[in-house]
Amino acid sequence: MTRMFAALCGLAMLSGAAHAGQCEDDIAKIEKALAAMELSGDERAQLEDMKEQAQQLCAEGHETEGLDVTGEAKAMLNID
Repeated sequence: MTRMFAALCGLAMLSGAAHAGQCEDDIAKIEKALAAMELSGDERAQLEDMKEQAQQLCAEGHETEGLDVTGEAKAMLNID
């Protein structure tokens, strides 16, 4: 039983690490797109806010929510 619990904890930690890496990758893609694209002031401000929100969520350990925000921002920017 203890081994099963340890294995599940290990898997949970690996999953969190994978999400954290994905957060960083997505945020870097958003930053690159923001630097390269011409956007209206309002659109740029909204996307900057979304990027900051995603960074904060990911830093606080809420990777799934952070990835939801980065996914929305990437869709607005038409990037993968």
